[in-house]
Amino acid sequence: MSLRGLSSALGARGGWLVAALITCVLVLSGWSPLKRLDLVAYDSIEPLSRAEALPPASVVVAIDEATLSALGRWPWNRSVHAALIDRLTASGVAAVGMSILFPEAAPGDTEFAEALAASRRVVLALAPRAEDEGITSVGELLPVPQLAGNAAALGHVDVELGADGLARRTFAHAGSGSARWDALALATLRVANGERQSPITGINTRRDARLMPVSPRTPWAREGEILLPYPDAASGPRTMSYFALLEKPELARQLEGLSVFIGTTAGGIDGGLATPSSPRGQPMPAVEFHARAFEALRSNLTYVTAGTGTTLGLSLLFLALPALLMGRMAPGGAIAASGLILVPPLASGFALNTAQLWLPPGAAMLGFAFGYLLWFVNYLKRTRGSLAHARHDADATLRSITDAVITIDEDTRVTMINPVAERFTGLSHAETRGRLIGDLLRDFTDLTADALGTVLASLKHRQPIRLPDPIPWCGPDGRNYALRLTATPVGKAGEGAVVVLNDVTETLAITARLQHEATHDLLTGLPNRALLLDRLHQALANAQRRGTLVALLFVDLDRFKRINDSLGHYVGDQVLQVVAERLQASVRAGDTVARWGGDEFIVLMDNLNDRSAVISVARKLLEVLEREVEAEGGTDLVLSCSVGISVGPQDSPDAQTLLSMADKAMYRGKIEGGASYTFFAPDMNTWSRDRLSMEGALRHGLINREFELYYQPQVDIDSGRLSGLEALIRWHRPGSGVVRPDVFIAAAEETGLIRSMGEWAIREATAQVARWRAEGLETVPLAVNVSARQCSDMGIVDAIREALADSGLDPRMLKVELTESTAMRDPERAAELLGRIDALGVGIAVDDFGTGYSSLSLLKRFPISELKIDKSFVGDIAANNDDAAIVRGTIALAHGLGMKVVAEGVETEPQLDFLARHGCNVAQGYL
Repeated sequence: MSLRGLSSALGARGGWLVAALITCVLVLSGWSPLKRLDLVAYDSIEPLSRAEALPPASVVVAIDEATLSALGRWPWNRSVHAALIDRLTASGVAAVGMSILFPEAAPGDTEFAEALAASRRVVLALAPRAEDEGITSVGELLPVPQLAGNAAALGHVDVELGADGLARRTFAHAGSGSARWDALALATLRVANGERQSPITGINTRRDARLMPVSPRTPWAREGEILLPYPDAASGPRTMSYFALLEKPELARQLEGLSVFIGTTAGGIDGGLATPSSPRGQPMPAVEFHARAFEALRSNLTYVTAGTGTTLGLSLLFLALPALLMGRMAPGGAIAASGLILVPPLASGFALNTAQLWLPPGAAMLGFAFGYLLWFVNYLKRTRGSLAHARHDADATLRSITDAVITIDEDTRVTMINPVAERFTGLSHAETRGRLIGDLLRDFTDLTADALGTVLASLKHRQPIRLPDPIPWCGPDGRNYALRLTATPVGKAGEGAVVVLNDVTETLAITARLQHEATHDLLTGLPNRALLLDRLHQALANAQRRGTLVALLFVDLDRFKRINDSLGHYVGDQVLQVVAERLQASVRAGDTVARWGGDEFIVLMDNLNDRSAVISVARKLLEVLEREVEAEGGTDLVLSCSVGISVGPQDSPDAQTLLSMADKAMYRGKIEGGASYTFFAPDMNTWSRDRLSMEGALRHGLINREFELYYQPQVDIDSGRLSGLEALIRWHRPGSGVVRPDVFIAAAEETGLIRSMGEWAIREATAQVARWRAEGLETVPLAVNVSARQCSDMGIVDAIREALADSGLDPRMLKVELTESTAMRDPERAAELLGRIDALGVGIAVDDFGTGYSSLSLLKRFPISELKIDKSFVGDIAANNDDAAIVRGTIALAHGLGMKVVAEGVETEPQLDFLARHGCNVAQGYL
């Protein structure tokens, strides 16, 4: 490598070498602030990286203020502890860890020892204790032998405080001289898990012994670091009062299968531990600390801190990454690389989550900060050197941008123009240099005064100023532009300004087009809802001020959906465009025709004196829309429409209300047959509310099973025997009694609920016949009516198939009845539908025959097994010759086609005699 290359490499990476050296010093010296930083990082990272813990299985039984108040001054007679242990043992706790030291004999030891022996689930605590002053050894503060010998295990309560004085870790094993005692939490977990404990040995068997004998230099040994999770509120154990547990035996039953930690929490006797979550320095009770350690061990959520060598090695490895990369990166990327400082904490979080290893990130982060700072200082030096070159390039940049740029001095004289400005003015740089900016602009725009005022204000106030509106500009070639002028002062006072002319001609054209599209329908070009509502509000305000009228004509095409379904949406769109043209040609010049949506249009007429003009326009709309429309492919389509009219402010001064009224009027007209105009009337509000109430009640009725099937018999005329039944739906509406179909079927058809009602009727009818058969009753074919809405697709076939499968009914025992008009509405679809039903083995009957229009040739194509004569013809057959002739003809027609004939509405003997004489097969009615 050359000397220059070496110098460059050292300049780019020298800072990182210094940072690596600083990192080594920080780690190897054990710098206390660094340790504190790592502990803060641990408290922040660990909760985010922690795996999901097991549900808590421990409870803290707290010797709190209430307990001391009730049981007296501490310490108590140990028979009290014996009573509690007996109660816990009886309740079936898994283990008991007592975070209380018993180093001296005391009253009640015998009872306590007996309770421990009977339980064999209690772990007693031991602690380190320094010897007399001047002796460096650490002894063991053990329970008295009488208690220790009967405990299930002993566990140490040694806790290490971090550099910040907070408790986060303990050790799996510790002891004087050798780490032979499990931690209290670990020992309790082993007892809870039923692990066999080693015999408790090494305890001085003298009755008054308190400490293990140690040599003058016996150290306190620790093994197996247990770094605990951040003690948040959610992971804390439940706490129960010691006294409450003694007083209320039923509380102990809640502890079955749980591990219990007993300890003091009352102020003055609790040796609390300051933890990261201690609020305002309030220490955590030691018993809670050990219970949390138990839960962490049980959930396998404890961690181990990486050694010094590992930490230093990984920190240096991390620093090598920016040292290698940042010297080769562009400045922007190198600056963005500052985010690499997040890598150490992210890596620490990953190690915590996957390996339960704590990698202190502080040294790596501080090293990176030092290295990055040194790199940035070097970068600033290099950047400063390139500024001169950047200034040199500024002129070239001005000449390359797409805006026209004119620089002027403090006297508004032109000093430079770029090529775009030369194109807009037709003048060269030499021709414009020294000219006043006002004289230059005057040749091309009529708004010179506004433009010059903007430039002068910018120079005066030393701030950028933009004209709010573009200025019109006539170029040297005669082409018109729209330019947005901005004046920006340069440098300090007296250094002039830069005038920028931005060409927004095309942008304004696009904006105008978008504004038009936002207020107009894309398909028809008519105003849309938003524009109509705006004009309606203005028209109503003008009408109230002038005392005139406003009319809304709500136009809805009748049966337009059939065009879309049969010929496709492309033809439907063509029809809508033709309709829009005809509507516009039918209204006055100042009226608004808007597309409301789908096949709905609205005509807004204002400045009216009376309704005569409205009626005239409504009639004209009906007339022009009834003319044939020639669709693509030469198909001639016949249209019709329903027009609902509301008049404001007579009907209402509110725009939304007026629209709603016109909609209701249109809907009423459509219900009454369509192809007409209807003015809004006040009773339509009541009708609409009743209809809405009916729709809601029907939905609740289906959910609450308020419908029931009645069965009307069909009798064979020759034999007089029952030959069939027809299922008739009835509605038990709460508060209204039994409601007949003619009251609610229309509403069900309009809302589409008729599908659900029809499917329910088919399932209920087939299930009923199946139940009769299971009861041993003789069954006959059962007829169920299907509606036009149900026949609009093939879903009815699936409904019948599923009902037959669920009930196990023979298909021959089911008939479906559809009206003559339903069958003839779409003959091709009807033929396919009836063919599929017939293929199931289900009979098909045509209901109300003779009341509608039908083609006999089409009727012959359908797989119909039965014709039903409408009761309107049967009522007067004995006296009315016309009815009699129709009935005779229908019977002859049906028999000629091989169909059975059923007469409906048979209620008298003369009617039955007539039908019998002329060969009718079946009678149905209330005879």
